[in-house]
Amino acid sequence: MGWSPIALALVRGPAGCVWIERGRPPSVGRWALPGGRIEPGEEPVAAARRELAEETGLLAADGAQLAVLEERFEDAAGAFLYDVVVHVAVFDDPGGEPIAGDGVTAARRAMEPPAPALAPDALLARLAPAPNPHRIRARIRVQGDDLRVLAWDGPPGAVD
Repeated sequence: MGWSPIALALVRGPAGCVWIERGRPPSVGRWALPGGRIEPGEEPVAAARRELAEETGLLAADGAQLAVLEERFEDAAGAFLYDVVVHVAVFDDPGGEPIAGDGVTAARRAMEPPAPALAPDALLARLAPAPNPHRIRARIRVQGDDLRVLAWDGPPGAVD
């Protein structure tokens, strides 16, 4: 199955990061960073900005690419399912209250990921800015609507 590249928006501010509760598959009911598929011809940071606006109503200014995550997904038995490339852009908090938008049942800021949060997004939210985008490889097991990180090669550190 071929998947389009994904863009995620990491918005940081004094009240924490912006999180959305997914209202559409996959991972319905899980908290995640705002994001979605990158449109043809769209740059990753622009896609993350667009997804942030669509899902939360927040309009971010300039952003920067924080990371590129190559995810390999497998089923509960360990068989390969698909690969996805995720581009993470970081934005300063534009202020205002996030409001649940397209495909989202709730949106809020939090210092820690709300439960239940998608494990890869919780790890991405801990990334520190760097001179160049972080390059990360991960192996993810799909368990119903949840994702379990089996391997994480890159910051913010090893997976327990």
